[in-house]
Amino acid sequence: MLKHLAKEKLIRRLAALSWLVAGVLLSYIGAFALRFDFSLPSAYRPVLWGTLPIYLLVSLAFVIGFRLYRGLWSYFGFTDCRKHLVVFTMATLVSAVLVYVLRGGFHGYPRSVFLNYLLLLLTWEIGGRLVVRSIRSSLDPVIRRSGAGDAFIVVGSVREADQLLRSLQRDRGGHGTIFGIVTDDPCSTKETLQGVPILGRAEDLSRLVDARKPDSLLILPPFTSPRALNRLIDSVADAEHLCEFRAIPSLNDLASGQLDISSIRKIEIEDLLQREANTFDRTPVLSQLEGRRVVVTGAGGSIGSEICRQISAIGPASLVLFDHSEISLFEIEREVRAGFPDLDVIAIAGDVKREAHLERAMRAAGGVDVVYHAAAYKHVHLMEKNVASCFQNNVLGSYRCAKVAAQEGAMDFILVSTDKAVRPTSIMGASKRLAERAILEQGDCPTRFVAVRFGNVLGSSGSVIPIFKKQIEAGGPVTVTTEDTRRFFMTIPEAVELVLMAGAVGENRSVMVLEMGEQVKIVDLATRLIELSGFKPGEDIEIEFIGLRPGEKEYEELLTEDEDVVETDFQKIWMMRRSTDITRDQLDLTRIEKLCAVDDADGLRNLAAENITEHHLLVGNSAKSGAELTNV
Repeated sequence: MLKHLAKEKLIRRLAALSWLVAGVLLSYIGAFALRFDFSLPSAYRPVLWGTLPIYLLVSLAFVIGFRLYRGLWSYFGFTDCRKHLVVFTMATLVSAVLVYVLRGGFHGYPRSVFLNYLLLLLTWEIGGRLVVRSIRSSLDPVIRRSGAGDAFIVVGSVREADQLLRSLQRDRGGHGTIFGIVTDDPCSTKETLQGVPILGRAEDLSRLVDARKPDSLLILPPFTSPRALNRLIDSVADAEHLCEFRAIPSLNDLASGQLDISSIRKIEIEDLLQREANTFDRTPVLSQLEGRRVVVTGAGGSIGSEICRQISAIGPASLVLFDHSEISLFEIEREVRAGFPDLDVIAIAGDVKREAHLERAMRAAGGVDVVYHAAAYKHVHLMEKNVASCFQNNVLGSYRCAKVAAQEGAMDFILVSTDKAVRPTSIMGASKRLAERAILEQGDCPTRFVAVRFGNVLGSSGSVIPIFKKQIEAGGPVTVTTEDTRRFFMTIPEAVELVLMAGAVGENRSVMVLEMGEQVKIVDLATRLIELSGFKPGEDIEIEFIGLRPGEKEYEELLTEDEDVVETDFQKIWMMRRSTDITRDQLDLTRIEKLCAVDDADGLRNLAAENITEHHLLVGNSAKSGAELTNV
């Protein structure tokens, strides 16, 4: 195989040099022929043959010196063209100097030959390569004009569309038909870009979709921003023809050849989330984590695994992954080890309710400096039916984790909390509110305790997005609680980035609150997801309202009126200075343990009501009779 490749390479290079020799001969003779209108006087024939070796040797020397013979003709491009122009211009100038020196001047030598020769040789060298590239493209077209493959309409600027088309031409695999380009750049619909017609402007998209009937719209900048994407989806919503929305991860990677065009992906609901990028100084996070021994509980979960990814990139001394789920722990350990082979990664399977398991995890790396406690039960309706398990895991588990961290000398302990802890209507929310108290009411110790409270994240396990996607794949209906239900949302990477920053800058015994932006109506989220999948809401896929389940509420809050919240120096991060919970008697953890031991759900509900200033919990014999909503 290697011998065959070497032989093929040698043949290609010999062919390139042979083409050059033929080009020099023909171009030099042609230059003289042009000078004398194709009737060369006999007196100039010795001049031609006497100086031809100079041009031949100099051209060969420059081609070999600059390695022009190595280029693949099938992929000859503008950069190669520019290089040929520079090299052959230099070769012609050197040849002219040698002719002048060897002949003692230009007497009896027509100087127009220099320019004629350069133009003819460039035409020969560059033109030959372009012909080969054109033939190869016509025999193996990337942008197929047949009915095979998907059909696209490209939506973007002319510059980005041109870059895309060039990338497609470099990729030998077929990717369907491109019907045309839609752009807001000042272009006429009669113009074309690399043979692809410009169909119109973004405002014409609905009409063009119905007329051309593409399988997908391929979205390029500047239409990839959340605001522009939402406008495009709205504009196509009235079209009768259904199509998907797709994007390319990075045109820069495409241009550099690092990304294959097959990476074209569907536009996800996360792409439509209108949030600004975080621009704060990450020095506090680096100072806290770089070279430290870090433990992450719930490391296999949606938030925990992203915490592990971002911490690994910072460069801790060691990273202990702690989780009760074997498969989740296996997957995140394998991912982190593959991505950061030099990092000391330790995977510990265990239960946050067992102090012995927590001690083993925090001693696994010879000690612990920072603990991120992300392990929790979080599914609202399930926890309504498993109250004791919820309190054992979320309240007692958090308390024990914080206790062991303090005993093992951890400098920082960060609890990942939730917006459902504010005015909780659910057992899950109440348990997280009490978990905050459990860690903030730890006895005096050097460990800094911080809770970070934020809302839903898009795409997390058990969130509405994966559920909606499965329902759409099954043909519907998509189930939404009520028409007015709304939630805070941010992407998992953004949420974790803010958690790390809040955990680094928060004061001891404080609750940090992340600014989540505007609440999103769940029905709007479902509608957008159906449209992104290429269906019409209410026609192809129905939206069904099923009502609030036990413990759920129509909207979430991050703060209550009586909480003293101050803005920090960091964008989107706030800090609670006071909570009325702290003014009450210390949380009775012994009572919680006893109630959990006898599986007393009503007792735990009443305990939560007693310890949370503002709550909307079902108390009394709620599991059996559904007692009335109580507000304390």
